[in-house]
Amino acid sequence: KEAFSLNTKELNKMHKFKSKRGGALIEVKNKDKILGLFTLSLAKSNFLELGDLMKLEKTFPRESYAKAMKEACIFSIKEKKKKGVYSYPNRYGINLEKMAGFKEYSFYVKRVSFVLFNNTFLLPIEIYQRRIHICKTFFKQRIFRRNLKLLPTRLSKFKLSIFQKDPKPSEIKKEESVKLGFLYEFIPSKNYGDPFMVFEDTKFDLKDIGFEFCDNSA
Repeated sequence: KEAFSLNTKELNKMHKFKSKRGGALIEVKNKDKILGLFTLSLAKSNFLELGDLMKLEKTFPRESYAKAMKEACIFSIKEKKKKGVYSYPNRYGINLEKMAGFKEYSFYVKRVSFVLFNNTFLLPIEIYQRRIHICKTFFKQRIFRRNLKLLPTRLSKFKLSIFQKDPKPSEIKKEESVKLGFLYEFIPSKNYGDPFMVFEDTKFDLKDIGFEFCDNSA
C-alpha cells in the first residue's frame, strides 16, 4: 500500500482487478527475507504482463533482480503455456527489464478524450515521456465518437474519473447513469513515445496494445 502510494479504496480496487485477472506474485527471497517482488498477470493475446516491480532491499543487486525476473518469465511461459511476456515499463524499470531479457518492441503514446455522457471528444494532445505534446495528426483522427463502452478505473484527473475502453465489450455489464471524465487510450507509434517491451524475441500483434489491456488501468 505505502510502496505504491495508494489509499485503502484504491488498494482494494487494484486487488480486485489483479485477482480477477489472475497470474502470479513472484517474491525474491534470501531465506525468510523478501528482497524484491513483481507480478506476472494473465494478459491479452495469451501473454503475461510483467508489472509491479519493487526492490525492497537496497543492497539487493540489480543484476540478481534481473536474473530472477528472467528465470521467472521463462518458467511461467512454459508452466502456463503462454506465448510470452510483455511490459509497459516506467522510466525507472526500462534498463532493469532490458537486463532481464526484455527488448523494445514498439512505442506508444497516450491519447486523451473528454467523456460527457455517451459522447467522447478527442483532445488535440498526446502524452509520452511524462510530458504533454500537441498531436500532429489530430485532424486525421476520429474526433467525435458516441456510445463507446467504457469502464471506470481507480484513477482520476482534476477530480474527474478516468475511463478505459471495455476490453470485453460483448459482455453485458451494469451501465453508469452519468459518465463524466477522461478516456485514456494507448496508440502504437513507430518512431516516438514510451517503450512497449516484449521478453526476448517473441512476436506481438500491435493492435493489442491498449490502456485497457495493462495493469495501469486497474
